[in-house]
Amino acid sequence: MTRIRANCPACGEVDLQPPDVTLRITRADDGLVGEGSTYRFLCPDCSEVVTKPADERIAQLLSTGGVPIEEAEGLDEALERLLPPHPEGVAPGPRLTVDDLLDFHHLLEGDDWFEQLLAN
Repeated sequence: MTRIRANCPACGEVDLQPPDVTLRITRADDGLVGEGSTYRFLCPDCSEVVTKPADERIAQLLSTGGVPIEEAEGLDEALERLLPPHPEGVAPGPRLTVDDLLDFHHLLEGDDWFEQLLAN
């Protein structure tokens, strides 16, 4: 398998394999590698995520070495893929209504609210 040498700011030179590297390309107007293109890897020594800019030459070296190219989408789509789902995201089921909230409020005013919740 191809060996890729990269530089971690904390550890110096590290050896990686193509699956260890993510190459994200932002296309310029002429279709070539544009500004904002990056490659990213998890340092095998210190476990820090390292992100570096990728120009045309770097992108060509990484892609011919077996690193798959990911086309960068808009910022929102890219963040959605990188970040885990937000814990306050929309849950399946009916929406909470004002009446539901008032019923819950009244339930919490009683001393036996926990038992009532368990009974439902």
